[in-house]
Amino acid sequence: MAEELRPDRTGRRRYRRLTRRIRDLGAPNGVVAHAPDGKFDIDALVAKAKGWPGLEGMDLAKEVSCRQTYSWSESAWELGKGYGTQESPQFHVVAMDFGAKRNILRCLAAAGCKVTVVPGTATVEDVMRHKPDGVFLSNGPGDPAATGEYAVPTIKGLLDTGVPMFGICLGHQMLSLALGAKTTKMPLGHRGANHPVKDLATGKVEITSQNHGFVVVPETLPADAEVTHVSLFDGTNEGIRLKGKPVFSVQYHPEASPGPQDSHYLFDRFVELMKGKAA
Repeated sequence: MAEELRPDRTGRRRYRRLTRRIRDLGAPNGVVAHAPDGKFDIDALVAKAKGWPGLEGMDLAKEVSCRQTYSWSESAWELGKGYGTQESPQFHVVAMDFGAKRNILRCLAAAGCKVTVVPGTATVEDVMRHKPDGVFLSNGPGDPAATGEYAVPTIKGLLDTGVPMFGICLGHQMLSLALGAKTTKMPLGHRGANHPVKDLATGKVEITSQNHGFVVVPETLPADAEVTHVSLFDGTNEGIRLKGKPVFSVQYHPEASPGPQDSHYLFDRFVELMKGKAA
């Protein structure tokens, strides 16, 4: 789509027109270009936008995952103190990195966890040799089905071990794939920090931060997977838990602060599952 954003008579730019176009017809391919001389080859830019293949079938997690295993101990930021350090952890969590946000790792550390981060291509043996009390499946970019080609077999194997598991965003989607469910590309992805999500167990509504273009199809979940959270914008799936096992995941980002801490309880829930397993 080629359109110049020039000021109208009121001095405001025509962003609302683009917003309506995206709302009604779905997200188009686009190009943001800069030319110091102000001269643009519009035909070439349009061709570049049309030539983009889209996210479906694209494994981007491998581009952003760590290449080597490393330890993480930095905890959440506090006013007047800055970032802390977890020096006396209660539990050891192995985080599979598909593009993990640092603040998620900080929240895990702040909840009392020693965190070992492994590449998204790690095998069951790679994860379990660290003797984790819990496994975290991180967020990340791209099509979950594409990344799942190598990650889903590992997640299935980890489910068989009985170790507590917690997934966020892409991790939520790939956990669902490992359970036999399907994911699909959304006409309009969820972007931003003002998404209301309902916790079906408590009836509470959380204001969440979201950034995803794929979604789990709840009708394809197995009978032992329970939907726990739904979007109040469009009713799409925002969370699941596995009945009879210490496993759960959410689509949104509880480490972010739109609520500002509406969803931080999820990290405590993960710790409680590890406590229950250790008891």
